[in-house]
Amino acid sequence: MGRHLEKMVAAGLLSLALLTSLTGCLQTVQTTPSSQPSQGETTSQVEHAIPPEENRMFSVPNISWYSSQDGKGFYLPGSRLLSYYDPESQSEIPLCAQSGCSHSDESCGAYLADDVQGFVTYQGHWYVLAVEGSDQAVLWKIDPQTHQRTKLCCISPQHNQEAYYFSSGFVSHGYAYLHLNHQLIWEEQVVEEPSLIRVNLTDGTVETLVEDVYVSFLGAGEDQVLLAVETFAVPPLSQEEYLKQHPDGNYYAYLQVQLAENGSGGMELRAYTPDMSSYQVLTKGNVWVSSTPFLTRYGDHTLYAVDNTLYVYDLATGERREVVNEGILRNFMMIAGQIIYLTRSQGSSALAISYTDLAGGPAHRLANEGVEDGTVFSFSGECKDYIYGLYNGEHGDCQALLTKEDYFAQRYENIIPIS
Repeated sequence: MGRHLEKMVAAGLLSLALLTSLTGCLQTVQTTPSSQPSQGETTSQVEHAIPPEENRMFSVPNISWYSSQDGKGFYLPGSRLLSYYDPESQSEIPLCAQSGCSHSDESCGAYLADDVQGFVTYQGHWYVLAVEGSDQAVLWKIDPQTHQRTKLCCISPQHNQEAYYFSSGFVSHGYAYLHLNHQLIWEEQVVEEPSLIRVNLTDGTVETLVEDVYVSFLGAGEDQVLLAVETFAVPPLSQEEYLKQHPDGNYYAYLQVQLAENGSGGMELRAYTPDMSSYQVLTKGNVWVSSTPFLTRYGDHTLYAVDNTLYVYDLATGERREVVNEGILRNFMMIAGQIIYLTRSQGSSALAISYTDLAGGPAHRLANEGVEDGTVFSFSGECKDYIYGLYNGEHGDCQALLTKEDYFAQRYENIIPIS
């Protein structure tokens, strides 16, 4: 478990580093000017809705707080079992209704897998990423009512000294988009070969979409798949050409050497057709994504940045809108139907936290208890009425829940500490 989790984090950090370290130009696009944040205003109506299912990211076990299917509370996936946190009673229990159950093995109704790597709910089912036998990457589909388990796909090694695992994944419009890593020993070194695969959640059909290059999945609609893909400053040999010259070589290791020696050509934001046969380049250069990837998609809307300009992209229509392009953009995310973004002014160290409605309209500034060098409430999950996060302010330091109304009204005296 530890080895795979460390590799998962390392892969995610490497992908983020590739995205955030590049500079370049921005193609001309049609945008709507952003508005200046208003001081002291709050939303007139905060959305009371279960977070959308499309483009949800698989949660990380033992870390993530994930909206339950009815939106009233939070699922807490562990490394083996699923628990539920009830905000009203402020209690956590295993999600199992069997009387006398010890909640310790596969007979338990809350059992997910022996080595859980990710969890998500989608269209009435639980989906679980797991490692089996220490070297197989598995996607399970579980009916929470009958507890029927279906192994949708299993990626297994063909030789010794190699293994597969999923580093992250997403569900959207009937598919799971999964970052698959192939770990193998090559020339006495551990090499990680990444790929992006797509699994049909109905029949388990597996397609390989991208191989050998780290990509960031930004979302998928009915008619397109949005990816940030790294390009090469000097075009490398194709895999066929390389293996013809080096039959025993490792193509991914070769690509890494090409990047180290010749540099990157920058990131391209590509809108692919559903069959991945063609794509349109929307932007290239310093394209980057949030360091809070769990909250950067909201249904068919997704966020990305180019340099210090933040955009929201509609995966259903292909339209994008400029959200903000003032100052230095530090981070961004979406929660409760609102876009939250953190900026600093040129020459200032003061951090400003602002939000605007996903559909557009004026921007508003959050008070943040007057703190200018950080965020008082760092959230990482939501259900219908509550936001979960880490609070560090005037009322102490703790994991906490806060209603959505209280968050946007900045009423931190109403936080619910979680022991």
